[in-house]
Amino acid sequence: MLALLESKSVEEAAKKAGIGRTTGHGYLKSLTFRRAYREARNNVMQQATALLQSASTEAVEVLREIMLDESVSPYARQQSARTILEFGYKAHENENILEVIEELEARFEDEATSERT
Repeated sequence: MLALLESKSVEEAAKKAGIGRTTGHGYLKSLTFRRAYREARNNVMQQATALLQSASTEAVEVLREIMLDESVSPYARQQSARTILEFGYKAHENENILEVIEELEARFEDEATSERT
């Protein structure tokens, strides 16, 4: 599975793992393997996301410094400001979407509970 996570294709992964291409494709037909592979990919993405989140404060600070530095070109300052605004807006939008989803889930749970009683 590690070979598949680190490879660009099933063929490349099979070669790394020392198995045949057909065997590699056979693994992908297994529901159990696909579930484990999906979980492994999710773990990799969670780790990458955690790294991005830990670096995001520094990244915003760099953009802010560029934006406020009058010795930097106006274009660079404008791009920094635009990037900060775009990501700030997207974060706000995502929070609102999650809030609506949570409200819908709560309503669904309440309705399901009411139907059972």
